[in-house]
Amino acid sequence: MTNFPASPEKFPAFGHTSGVKNRQRWSIASSLAVLALMAPAAVFAQPAPAVAPVDVAAPPVARPQPNAPPRRIAPPPQLPALQAAPPAAIPPAPAADPNAPADPNAKKEPSVEEKALRGVVAIERAGQPLSLGATLAGDGRILAALSPLGSGNDLEARFADGSVVRVKLGHHDRTWDLALLVPQSGRWTEGLVASTRDPLRTDATIRGFAMGAKGKPSVSQMVIRGRKNLLGADDATLANAFELGSRISPLDLGAPIIDEDGRVVALLGRGCSPNEGRPCTPVAFGIPINAIRSFLRTVPPTAVPPAAWLGIQGSSEVGMFAKGVRVQSIHPDSPAAEAKLKGGDASVSDMIVAVDGVPVTSPEQLAEVIRTHAVGEKVPLTVFGQGKYRQVTVVLRQAPDPRAAPKAPPAHPAELPTLGDAAPPTQARPRADALDRRR
Repeated sequence: MTNFPASPEKFPAFGHTSGVKNRQRWSIASSLAVLALMAPAAVFAQPAPAVAPVDVAAPPVARPQPNAPPRRIAPPPQLPALQAAPPAAIPPAPAADPNAPADPNAKKEPSVEEKALRGVVAIERAGQPLSLGATLAGDGRILAALSPLGSGNDLEARFADGSVVRVKLGHHDRTWDLALLVPQSGRWTEGLVASTRDPLRTDATIRGFAMGAKGKPSVSQMVIRGRKNLLGADDATLANAFELGSRISPLDLGAPIIDEDGRVVALLGRGCSPNEGRPCTPVAFGIPINAIRSFLRTVPPTAVPPAAWLGIQGSSEVGMFAKGVRVQSIHPDSPAAEAKLKGGDASVSDMIVAVDGVPVTSPEQLAEVIRTHAVGEKVPLTVFGQGKYRQVTVVLRQAPDPRAAPKAPPAHPAELPTLGDAAPPTQARPRADALDRRR
């Protein structure tokens, strides 16, 4: 026997009653949807002119099917992608016309010979050319032949820019006819370097230099025949000297011989070619590089250019606005005195802050920077004094010889003796080192 529940209201209704309720629900939902869609339109609608009322039957409301598939919303139309326009082609540069005239303002690259010519100097005495020489690269000293220099006094070197500088004989070798000349001011930077290539190879291109018009060096042809043993001073043997096949003027001695790269393979010197049973014949020859290197290794440490001198005494100082070297005293006949630098008390003296843009903070550093410059060079100093900075240019000189007697001050015109009261002349004593200097 089947037991049924006591309360049939707990079970949902089926049949006709359920269908009616479902239709009522769908009808109410459709009406609400229509009202929701019409509300925004009523807000933004403009008032229309009055017309006679017309009965319009409301369209039937579509009833959604319970099992109908969901409606697909079509995606918005896509704009076609913009295609970037191809970049404008750069027109090619017009080809150079080989027949077009050369630009007179265009800078021409110097040749190898022209670059080497910048390192060749003319050796003179009283404006008269004696011989040629080669400036050592990065050094400034001059390699020359000894035989044309005579006593070695009163020598001058004329550089490629026409400047003339007094030079002194710093070292020499009589056997190989070599001399090292030391400029007493300035420092020429465009020098020559040694070659490592054999000048006797078949593909070598050898050039020399000759004394041209008005004492100006020029490039010349040079022929090296081979190697030969010659005689130097005091009948010393010159082993493996270069025998030349070109005519050499005495004014060309000391000139460098260069290869196709502009590097030095030899230097012109004077020797003697031995003859069987008779005196040797004077000839010009090429001094090889190995002999030149041996000569330079024996240069004394004193054969250097004179050190540049400023002529001050100072001390390190760090102030509120600057730090540098405070000038305490100035030599009366010095580059610093000529530039009107001020020394003495800190309230009136100058402080050297930099030399040619290089900061200096101690007297030792100041002296070291000054020594990097040459005698006769114009050097700018940055100075702080009287509460402001200023730029001062000094012309550096060689320090005076401490052994030299001080110059006597000139006599006042009122104190000049009369002709009748002239004092007897005094005989000057010769200095002990005067003869040594002339040797």
